[in-house]
Amino acid sequence: MRIVLIAALIAAIAAVGGGWLLYSRSRAAQAENQKKITELQQQLETLQSENNQLKENLAKSQSEEERLSAANQDLVKALSLARLTGKVPPLPPSALPYPPK
Repeated sequence: MRIVLIAALIAAIAAVGGGWLLYSRSRAAQAENQKKITELQQQLETLQSENNQLKENLAKSQSEEERLSAANQDLVKALSLARLTGKVPPLPPSALPYPPK
């Protein structure tokens, strides 16, 4: 009977030790995962900020392209009018300054 009790006590101690080992590994894995989540959230915020900046730059570029396209169309009209009449009309107000600044 003593041997059975001693064996049961040893088995219980081994089970507690194994449980503690599993628990500590689980906590370490959880801490590592939380660290990775935090890093990924920071990376996401950085990328979203960069994306917003790129969208603003794209909007500025598109606005400038539209302005230049309108100025180009005005100059094409002025050039075609000059070819027809033989006189150079004054530059439209949307024309680019000459010489460029």
